[in-house]
Amino acid sequence: MVPIRIFLLLLSAINWSCVESLICFKQPPPPRPQHFTTIFKFCADAIKELAKLDKAHAPINFSRKRGVGYKVPDSWRERTCFIVIDMHSDDDEDDISFYEIAVEAGVIAGACVLQEPHLGGTTPVGPKKVMNVTIVGSIVQGIFVPGRLSAL
Repeated sequence: MVPIRIFLLLLSAINWSCVESLICFKQPPPPRPQHFTTIFKFCADAIKELAKLDKAHAPINFSRKRGVGYKVPDSWRERTCFIVIDMHSDDDEDDISFYEIAVEAGVIAGACVLQEPHLGGTTPVGPKKVMNVTIVGSIVQGIFVPGRLSAL
């Protein structure tokens, strides 16, 4: 397993056009609400914290249902970088490790935060591809605080 720190350093050398399911956000034209930008370093710090949750280095069952291994949605923030994981629907379940989620978040950060317009993006994760990891810029400044999306 490649340490997440080294993985994040390699992101700038990747050809992002080969990542098919990745969607980088674009700024909508005014008067529609504008997205906030974020900074790669903030996202890299949040991704490192996310990867630390992978203590067993094994897949966990993710779902919105009660009584699963890990209940989503959930979110992590480091200053202006906001990372969210959520299932596509209430009935979806998938087994994936936090390390794999962190790697996919790193791909988003490399392609959609490191590159202009620095707005973030989203991609499906897991074997079934029924969960998304999303990075967006946030106007709220702060330190890394894991917590439920509804609490933010």
